[in-house]
Amino acid sequence: MSDMSTTSLATALHGLGIHTSEEERRHSTASTASTPIEYSPPATPPPADAEDKKDRDRIIVGIDFGTTHSALAWAHTSTPDEYEVITQWPGQSGKDWGKVPSDISYNTGRSPSPPATTTPTPSSLTPSPDTLSFKWGFEVPAADPQKLSWVKILLDPSQPRPTFVQPKKSVLPPGKTPVSIVTDYLRALRAYTLLTLTRRLGAEVVETTPVEYVLTVPAVWSDKARATTLEAAVAAGLGGVEDEEGGGLRLITEPEGAAEYALRSLRPNTLKEGDCFTVCDAGGGTVDLITYTISSLQPLQLQEVAVGTGALCGAVYLDRRFEDFVAEKIGRDRFEAMDPRAKFQMGQYWETYMKREFSEKVAGDNDDDDFWVPVMGVPDTDDGRMRGGFLRVSRDEVREIFAPIVAQVLELLGAQVLQVLKSAQKPVGAILLVGGFGSSEYLYRQILSWSSGSIPVLQPRNAWTAVVRGAIIRGLQGDTVKARLSRRYYGVVHDAKFDPQKHDDVEKQWHQLRCEWVVRNRIQWYIRRGDVTTSTRTLSFAFYRTIAASDIVGGTHALKTELWVCDAETAPSKRDSTVRKLCVMESEPVPVERFVKMRNEKGDVFYRVDYSLDMTVTGGAVVYEMSMAKKGVKGVKGEKGTKGEREKVGRVEVRYE
Repeated sequence: MSDMSTTSLATALHGLGIHTSEEERRHSTASTASTPIEYSPPATPPPADAEDKKDRDRIIVGIDFGTTHSALAWAHTSTPDEYEVITQWPGQSGKDWGKVPSDISYNTGRSPSPPATTTPTPSSLTPSPDTLSFKWGFEVPAADPQKLSWVKILLDPSQPRPTFVQPKKSVLPPGKTPVSIVTDYLRALRAYTLLTLTRRLGAEVVETTPVEYVLTVPAVWSDKARATTLEAAVAAGLGGVEDEEGGGLRLITEPEGAAEYALRSLRPNTLKEGDCFTVCDAGGGTVDLITYTISSLQPLQLQEVAVGTGALCGAVYLDRRFEDFVAEKIGRDRFEAMDPRAKFQMGQYWETYMKREFSEKVAGDNDDDDFWVPVMGVPDTDDGRMRGGFLRVSRDEVREIFAPIVAQVLELLGAQVLQVLKSAQKPVGAILLVGGFGSSEYLYRQILSWSSGSIPVLQPRNAWTAVVRGAIIRGLQGDTVKARLSRRYYGVVHDAKFDPQKHDDVEKQWHQLRCEWVVRNRIQWYIRRGDVTTSTRTLSFAFYRTIAASDIVGGTHALKTELWVCDAETAPSKRDSTVRKLCVMESEPVPVERFVKMRNEKGDVFYRVDYSLDMTVTGGAVVYEMSMAKKGVKGVKGEKGTKGEREKVGRVEVRYE
């Protein structure tokens, strides 16, 4: 079994400590197979103070933490239509930028960037002498050998990643992990946001107004990656989901944020109630697709109608193909020996004049429209390919650079459109193309050509910052997605009672406590791929577990549940290679008085405990809790679980595989 990284999702959500000591990682070796009980998902009402919270003045901060660039936006609830996307950054020169590079560089010789504190006020932005110093964003020089880029990709090791992606874990600064680096970067974003807010609103307003953060994550990310991002955000000072002071933190997926903004930026009557539309969020690292139907326009309400898809085929992979092309033309050794400033200039030309503006030629275009890429220091060649420090690149060659990446995007779109036809029995009415890569003229025209005019392809204005704008809208107006579809199966592995009509004799094993024949490694799936989930409903899955008397230590026992997932179209009923362990959840010790004492036919004492795993699926994360029948409240036990009033068992630690 692989090593498990400790990520206390439920702990972080409730503002509790994250424990990682060796003693706290130990688990009981008691029976880990939970016996499932049929359940009925109860509706969960909103908190009693939800309406009061809406009436308070708040500051909403949207953070789009991207693979190559990140964006910030903010709004005050008293003037919600006047939200601002930050375009001026520390170390920036030249024109305003709607995003800042997601780069960071550590150097113990520099003054540290301001650390986060519990209370987000300008007066707290004082460097700490024990903080490892770093520069971030535009402060990091292009030629800085300590520059770390694309750290975000390291947060989700389950995603396939090409070898060129840096930094690798082996080259991270001593004592730093991907999570701690992301924490530092988010801390810097938070500190700069507070300084900006102070300039705009004044110190007194910022110090007395709760700040709520809305952080976006890729929809394609695993549950572990989302929980890890949440851990970094909490450590960076962005707060917990429920903040007593009225602030807080929530995660939403990037395509959800893009949809929030894109729909509101379209002309009236472009889409109507009942229409389906697909959001294609093509960013720096990932391309995420998600399809909604519009169930209401006033107020806006959406329902997901097909399981979202995505892949790591964003603009960063296009950038690397361009670099490989240049290296092939001028020679790999010469390319590696180029001055970093020359490489930076080359990259800027590619970013500004080629990647964004390149498109297919149309009638009337000049035939002599090759690109001349600056590669300073490279000598001229006799064939005219190199001239005066510039490399000639033809349009056909640029098309070849784009080809495999665009093909991946089109493949994702094709699969999504077919899935919508199958599940929703209706066609996609429009494709909304957003994100940095989504701003590409060539990608837009290729999708338009692929659709053959049957599906309108729309590029909303401000497509590069659509996600962070949508994050602000979500923070101001609440969740408009009323139904989401699960991207995978969630369930538990358990011991099922042997049934000769269903099971082979070779599989049966004797259960020492229950004194009956069982078959092991059976799976009860509680959430299936494509099942509808909502953020206003908690799904409760009832279990019972048998515990040997010898496993009760000090009159208490911690409940442990392993959650398993499967990403396949159809999940098996027995554990196989398609099923993987997602996480292990362990409660704080529960008094044995809350268990049912029993004896088997041999006279051995054991305990039965009936409890439930409670899951709330939100746009950006899954919240796990455990509950039991409330002490002193008599319930009815049986194969359908314990009915009656229930209470949480206390802190639940979640450790992801």
